[in-house]
Amino acid sequence: MNRIRRVVISAVILFLVITALSLLLPSHVRISRAINIEARGQVLPYVSSLRQWIKWNTFVQRADSAGTLAKITDTLLVAGDIEIKLVNMKGPAINTMWKQPNGKPSACEFLILPGDNYNVVQWYFDFNLDWYPWQKFQSIVYDKQLGPSMELSLEQLKKLVEAQQ
Repeated sequence: MNRIRRVVISAVILFLVITALSLLLPSHVRISRAINIEARGQVLPYVSSLRQWIKWNTFVQRADSAGTLAKITDTLLVAGDIEIKLVNMKGPAINTMWKQPNGKPSACEFLILPGDNYNVVQWYFDFNLDWYPWQKFQSIVYDKQLGPSMELSLEQLKKLVEAQQ
């Protein structure tokens, strides 16, 4: 009985230490990538319509090649267990909401900033996390999971837009 009590007390203390460490991690995480595209005014049509995303967005291309792309309109995309909605377009910002069945919705924004001879396209995901230790520690790998696909997608968008000139 004494041994069981020690194991339970040790487990509770370990959980409290892990929870305390996780509280040092931020509750808001932003994954961001940007690219310069040498085409004035040509980027918006490819980003503002979800139908166009299949031409450059690797997340959508993977879903299409896996056969899980179920529905695609200008404002809604359903691929497997991910649902992407175009929330609004205000000025240079295009906001979408990415939702998974067992997860919280994630805000995603494209910001198109015009320059003299180019546009800067910034793409970012915002994640608001609960206090749970497993969510906080999982957020550490979000950049490694999403970053490469975001970079590849932006490169494909750049090639697509610059080829249209």
